[in-house]
Amino acid sequence: CFCNPGACQWFLQLSNGDIHRQFESGHICSDYNDLIEGLPTGAVRISFGYMTTKQDVDKVIDMIEECYLASPEERLRRMDTANLPKALKHIPDRLKPQLKEICVYPIKSCGAFKVIDSWPLTRTGFLYDRGWMIVDSSGMAITQKHQTRLCLIKPVINRHKGTLELTFMDMKSVHVSLETTSDQIDVINSSLCQSKVCNDLVSGYDCGDEVANWL
Repeated sequence: CFCNPGACQWFLQLSNGDIHRQFESGHICSDYNDLIEGLPTGAVRISFGYMTTKQDVDKVIDMIEECYLASPEERLRRMDTANLPKALKHIPDRLKPQLKEICVYPIKSCGAFKVIDSWPLTRTGFLYDRGWMIVDSSGMAITQKHQTRLCLIKPVINRHKGTLELTFMDMKSVHVSLETTSDQIDVINSSLCQSKVCNDLVSGYDCGDEVANWL
């Protein structure tokens, strides 16, 4: 269920009653109960990241073609849409996926910045995506697991001005620079921070007292 029961329920269009009946039937996360009373309990999620290679994508495509037919048109032709379970009635309309929205998350565990036009893609992913994080006094990353209100911090990227604006309800916003200029190098070198993200050691630069006091 994508590690997110709410998203799973929405995607499969299950009612609260369906969820309760599945739970009462013994369904738990990571079990092998794919169907209960004819209704699906989850889905397969495929995640892509900067480490994904073309060979990885090719393998996924080959699997989809082999297991789920070659094209949406062929799937629709062979699908008995009249007898689909209620929770799957919406699937035929989703056989032709469309890109609806691009969101960039500049600050780890904070809100999204929604792209309204095109956006640069770098070798590590979308430009400025996860480029910043908030740490405590010991340098450990602060996440929504312990500070749920982080999701209410809404970042705004202004590429023309070269700024990242942090906004929060009923507070004056604060700005940080998107790029490091040459006259900041000496200051930044004295403010190098060490932290850990998902068991990986990372290095970062302190963005200054103004944004620290704002946070």
